Amino acid sequence: MKTFALETSAETAAYDYLSHLSADRWAWEYVRRNDDFRDDAESRTDDDISEKKADCADIRILRSRVPQTLAERWGLIFMPAPDLNGFEADAVWSHYVFPDQVEVNCTPRKPGQGCDIWDRTVPHCDITHITDRAGREYLLLRGNDCVVQVRCTGMSLLSLEPVRMKLQISDMVAYERKLKLQKEAFRLYGRGPNTSAARWTKTTQILRNGVIALDCLKAGMSQREIAALLHGPKAVAEEWGVDGSSLRASVRYVISKAQGLRDGGYLMELLGARLGGDRQAA
Repeated sequence: MKTFALETSAETAAYDYLSHLSADRWAWEYVRRNDDFRDDAESRTDDDISEKKADCADIRILRSRVPQTLAERWGLIFMPAPDLNGFEADAVWSHYVFPDQVEVNCTPRKPGQGCDIWDRTVPHCDITHITDRAGREYLLLRGNDCVVQVRCTGMSLLSLEPVRMKLQISDMVAYERKLKLQKEAFRLYGRGPNTSAARWTKTTQILRNGVIALDCLKAGMSQREIAALLHGPKAVAEEWGVDGSSLRASVRYVISKAQGLRDGGYLMELLGARLGGDRQAA
């Protein structure tokens, strides 16, 4: 897929981290800008989540102490702090709303048997283990400037018996999509920190511009001021007042698209949720 760099200013350079996000992290960036979501998040406290370290490795283990009804209405396992970005937040999506997430199946490990996934992941990644209220287990893997959510099935990772993890694709209808996410997850194992300049695709440019536009609207900026930030004052001076201006149409499209994603569109467009009319997010 063709990628390209964008001219940036001091203001827009702060959004360069977005270029490394996967679709589920983009979903977090949009939902955390939703005022209703932030109102719900105000009810969270740090004591809602139990956190401890694993005995066998430097792994954070998180489990909710309280029901997570408000988080579940947004498709989340529990409520992260909305001021944290897509890399920092422990945003874990229910498998109902994020059906194509990477999946591993855990089985008992025989004496002397290794586990390639464990052996490759522990030295390279910061690992967070999450258990939802129904006992389902997930991992958040952070490394090489990316975050991967993994759903764990089969034997519990927290059992006393050693386990062996294998990648699996359990839904043949979504085989191609799931395989693509598995391949993208291997970015975790890149050598050294990812220090490359931000690179964008047409899709991620629109997503990035949408996030910037939402923040600008929140700050009280006009559409013309948003256009100047995204496209430069020179382009705005030349094109904004022209009848049928493509620049004005472009900014309006970006704002409309961003507002739609923020207000619930993230579920289907970014997470791939397949929600029927009688099903809630979780």
